[in-house]
Amino acid sequence: LGQANAAKRLHAAIADWTGGIITCEVAVAILEREYGYKVKQTVFPSGTGLWEAIAAGEIDFACESWPSYAEADSVMLNEDLIYEGKVVGSYSGDGSVDLLGTSGIIGLSDYWIPRYAAEEFGIKTWKDLNKHKAKFATIETGCKGRLIGCPVAGWNCHDQKRLDVLGLDFIADELGTETASLAEAQGMYDRGEPFLMYLWEPHWFFGVNELVGVKLAPNAPCETFTEANNWEVCGPDKWPGTGWAVDYPMNYGNPETFAKPENQKALEFFGKMALSNADQAAMLVAVREGAELNDVVAEWKANNKSTWESWLP
Repeated sequence: LGQANAAKRLHAAIADWTGGIITCEVAVAILEREYGYKVKQTVFPSGTGLWEAIAAGEIDFACESWPSYAEADSVMLNEDLIYEGKVVGSYSGDGSVDLLGTSGIIGLSDYWIPRYAAEEFGIKTWKDLNKHKAKFATIETGCKGRLIGCPVAGWNCHDQKRLDVLGLDFIADELGTETASLAEAQGMYDRGEPFLMYLWEPHWFFGVNELVGVKLAPNAPCETFTEANNWEVCGPDKWPGTGWAVDYPMNYGNPETFAKPENQKALEFFGKMALSNADQAAMLVAVREGAELNDVVAEWKANNKSTWESWLP
């Protein structure tokens, strides 16, 4: 009996942003209630350290890694990332972490300003930002504008490098958590103040505020800004001069854990999981409005049986 119980135990990382937590909670709810797993969950910030913990077997799996941000994926994965039959990323690492499958979410990232600021200042793209940098300045940034940047350094957003490559006279301000960044932006929005912020979709913030993307250049392996305002291909060290690629977030885990026969059903489940942007966005709004995250996921599961049953082996 002890061995049987041990075989049904997994250790998962809790993400440091709400969407990632929801994705993993959906997976955990299914693994526990449909397959009898006991899943221990530990708060573990995203980044290279988490990948290393999974490779070492300290964590069995984590959910919703966005390829554009996960610098460890090209080092540790040794697989192709497939979404609906299309290879959207190939990795030639040492194989110390397994790609369990895409989560179903399609991620989009950009820098955003309130619509009222875009209309007042005539800002149509990022190329217009320097002309109005004083409007986005703070006491801390002096004569430079401020970007409410990617909140966590471990996400590897490279905001300051991107701003510098683009020639934008702005300073990236990392506030440490998603909650802190959103509280700052929401307060400024409520006061009608201009701000520039990093944000990703799907996210509840777009459901309650009108934002306009600054239309960073389409992602390419490497592009650099020229004085003629043209783009030309160069080496990979200049990548942040573009926007992010469309992301197909992945669930990933320890190879030894998911090679065990008793975990093959879990592995097959992760290979079929396909949570939609619309479903995650609806849950994000409910959590933002004060509902408990676990209750929101339980309600989604109760109301979407045909969806998640299609993910079962």
